[in-house]
Amino acid sequence: MLPAGNALLAAGNNVILDEMQIDGSVVPAWKQDLQAESALWVHLTAPLEALEERERGREHGRKLGNARGHLHLADGHSYDLTIDTLHRTPREIAESILSNCPF
Repeated sequence: MLPAGNALLAAGNNVILDEMQIDGSVVPAWKQDLQAESALWVHLTAPLEALEERERGREHGRKLGNARGHLHLADGHSYDLTIDTLHRTPREIAESILSNCPF
């Protein structure tokens, strides 16, 4: 996905990337290799109970246990913005991200 993101950036596009961390190497790799002039690193979070409930409600791409198994992977990374999604609508989350965008 990183080469595709860099190709889009090289073509002059603004890019929003969303990737679930499968291990602790994902964020450092993106931060090292993303060829963007500026970037906003956003961490979306919610309490584990809410994440597991959302996981159970998914029909496509559902793999029970992902929420619990991957929750700790965000620890130890620095983000420009962290948003607790528990009581926010997708529109409110997007507006918060856009209002913090440096570009």
